[in-house]
Amino acid sequence: MYNNNKNSNNIERVSRHTSIETGIYVGSELLRFCKTNLFHHEVEIFLPITFRDMKHEEARKKYFSEQRPEIIKTNEDGTVNFTFNLVDKEIGKEQLEAVIDDFYQVLKRFQPMSVCLETGSELEEPVPFAWMEFVSNALDENLYNMLTIYPMGTKLLMGMFNCPFKERTNWVQCIEQIRKSILIRDNK
Repeated sequence: MYNNNKNSNNIERVSRHTSIETGIYVGSELLRFCKTNLFHHEVEIFLPITFRDMKHEEARKKYFSEQRPEIIKTNEDGTVNFTFNLVDKEIGKEQLEAVIDDFYQVLKRFQPMSVCLETGSELEEPVPFAWMEFVSNALDENLYNMLTIYPMGTKLLMGMFNCPFKERTNWVQCIEQIRKSILIRDNK
C-alpha cells in the first residue's frame, strides 16, 4: 500500500509541473525557467534558471571548431547545452523546411556517422520555425541534438540543444516548450 501512495504522490507532483510557468521535471530534477535576452535584446527565450554561460575555455574544448556558437548556455556539469547563432541569411517561413533539409545534407558531409531522427516545422506559430533531431558522436558517447531555425528579418536564428543520447526522453517536453517560448523583436 505504501508504494502505491508514494507512486501516486510522485505522479501528482510531476503533473503539477508541466510548463515553463510552473517548472518542468527533467528526470528527477525540477527545472525553473527565466526570460533570457540574447543578441542585445533582439531575442527573448525562456531557459532553465540554473544554466549559465559556458566559459570560453570550456567552449574551446567542447566545440573544437573556431566557428563555435556565439552563445552557449550550459548546465552545471556541461553535459546539456543550448547554443545560439545568428547567420546573415534572409529567409521566409515558406523556406524553413528546405533550409533544414540543406543543413542535414551539410551535416552528413561533415559528420557521416550522424543520424537524422526526425524533421518538422511549425509555420503557424507566432514565430515560425523548423527543426531537425539528430544523433551525433562525441568522444565517449552519442549526443542527442535538436536544431531549430527561425527567420529573423535579414538573419536566420539557429538554436541548438544537445544532451547525452540516453537523457533525450527526459528533455523532449522541455525542449518543445522552450522553442515555442521565443520572442523576436522587430529589428528592421
